[in-house]
Amino acid sequence: MKPTREQKEREIDDNLEFFLAEFPRLKQHHFGKFALLRNKELVAVFDTPADAQTAGARLFEDGLFSIQKIDDTPVSLGSYSHAVHLG
Repeated sequence: MKPTREQKEREIDDNLEFFLAEFPRLKQHHFGKFALLRNKELVAVFDTPADAQTAGARLFEDGLFSIQKIDDTPVSLGSYSHAVHLG
């Protein structure tokens, strides 16, 4: 079943809340990398956003995940934060 826009937005918002709480720890070990997040949990860390997107799409067919860069300027782009230009 395809998730609704509200479900996607809630997943992204919840993951951002988790990310911000975990940021100090993540920054120490993974600065500059990309976190793949789902259900307020860190799934994995990747070197590129494309790698994180590919893994997320393979692991979660429903598309409910988000990606956040681990750097000093975390930004929420709402429902578009999971979009990555792959071309």
